[in-house]
Amino acid sequence: MVSAGFEVGVVPFNPDGWGPMEATSTSAASSNLPLNVPFAPFSRSDKIGRIADWTRNFNNQSRPKNQPSDSAFDFSNDDSFPGYADDDASFRLVDGKPPPRPKFGPKWRYQQQRQLPQRRDEEVEARKREAEKERARRDRHYNNNRSNVNQFRREAAVFKSSVDIQPEWNMLEQIPFSTFSKLSFTVPEPEDLLLCGGLEFYDRSFDRTAPKNERRLERFKNRNFFKVTTTDDPIIRRLANEDKATVFATDTILSSLMCAPRSVYSWDIVIQRVGNKLFFDKRDGSQLDLLSVHETSQEPLPEAKDDINSAYSLSVEAAYINQNFSQQVLVRDGNKVTFDEPNPFANEGEEVASVAYRYRRWKLDENMHLIARCEVQSVVEVNKQRSFLTLNALNEFDHKYSGDWRQKLESQRGAVLATELKNNANKLAKWTAQALLASADLMKLGYVSRVHPRDHFNHVILAVVGYKPKEFATQINLNTSNMWGIVKSIVDLCMKLKEGKYVLVKDPSKPQVRIYEVPSDAFENDYVEEPLPEDEQVQPLAENADVEAATDAAVDVEDKPIEAEA
Repeated sequence: MVSAGFEVGVVPFNPDGWGPMEATSTSAASSNLPLNVPFAPFSRSDKIGRIADWTRNFNNQSRPKNQPSDSAFDFSNDDSFPGYADDDASFRLVDGKPPPRPKFGPKWRYQQQRQLPQRRDEEVEARKREAEKERARRDRHYNNNRSNVNQFRREAAVFKSSVDIQPEWNMLEQIPFSTFSKLSFTVPEPEDLLLCGGLEFYDRSFDRTAPKNERRLERFKNRNFFKVTTTDDPIIRRLANEDKATVFATDTILSSLMCAPRSVYSWDIVIQRVGNKLFFDKRDGSQLDLLSVHETSQEPLPEAKDDINSAYSLSVEAAYINQNFSQQVLVRDGNKVTFDEPNPFANEGEEVASVAYRYRRWKLDENMHLIARCEVQSVVEVNKQRSFLTLNALNEFDHKYSGDWRQKLESQRGAVLATELKNNANKLAKWTAQALLASADLMKLGYVSRVHPRDHFNHVILAVVGYKPKEFATQINLNTSNMWGIVKSIVDLCMKLKEGKYVLVKDPSKPQVRIYEVPSDAFENDYVEEPLPEDEQVQPLAENADVEAATDAAVDVEDKPIEAEA
């Protein structure tokens, strides 16, 4: 078998430089091929041409500024390629999307670690910008879907101070709520010094009230309700003269102090140091006489004071509902339980509401005792044993804020209570604290709703549920030792002050309280208040700090079911 040989052509050698010899170019010129014509590609994707031309002038002044600078590799203006500049300009990628982002995993983590620090910072900033755009888009979508697009979000709400801070007042202390959470103090069981007033029996038929057989809320215009402060109470004055204690207050004032970390709205308490005694008072027309509504809710309420759903209008409506509810659920047959003394605030022959005042004394230390006036609204007799009850009512004003009670109370009562604990954490905690102070055996909560969302005069009772105060306090995360720790710390602080009058004010925009020294005639009828400028009195709520702190105090009752007592 003869193998075919492979003949290699003659490769000319150019001794004068690199590239083909002169004879080669001459022979090429003598061929039939046209001169200076490059090889034409057969398709758009197969481009064959010069790689670089180092003999060209790169500073092309006629080139437009918006195009990239001329270079040795740019043949867009070369006459040898007349049609390819347009081809390059019209070339576009079919898929312009960015490459898919790899999923997080071990390989992705290691790749991230190998990146340069500057590159990681740029990606972090890019992600932040994208997150801000997405958040702004959601906010616009949320606001556009609201029934009233002019309403502002809760973090932009503005709260006013409950009392005008005068220029001559001297601020002595500023206590943040964060210090209250660490306090703890245990008090022994209190002793009853005196019981006054009279109680009517609770009507148990209201326990069977349901949305299907709702009851109309009645009005009790003839019965008188008393909201008397500490120093105007004749019984407390008598006990103070007898040196029965050194600190005096009411259950409303004490509950406001005990539940202060859950509060959002501003409130104030007047403190009077007389000799070695300390009196906690409230002003006439104070916010403590009203009941807050949706205080710890994330949803904003209308800011116009004359709106029926504003914070002030709802607080007045809630106080009105509570008074009427506490009298309607009683057996009105004239049978009453009387105590040592009659109602100390009622005139002879005057029709008064069913209420009993328990004057109780707690021992704070060896030389300090506290006396408080506590209230119970009703009594029930079970197995020949009488039990005291407190009566309170939650009110629904718009199902958009609290859900539709008429549908949920039948099958989702726990969810309804969970929503109320989120929206009214401070009010429910204060009711529980008052029941604990009075040693009530049972606290009844009524669910009262408007007949129509725009009618704030007529209401119906949808349900009544009973709870044991100690168990309910545990479920809503209300610590009794912490409550008394707050009271004890404030009492110790005020005992170090000199004789005079002071006011403790909850800051309208921050989770803290301040103590001011005020003139002795402050808050009297002839005292003229000169308010500060509006920009010093009203401060915007910063990032919803109070709302988040107060909402965190409430516990999700769906995870911890609260057992209702019959």
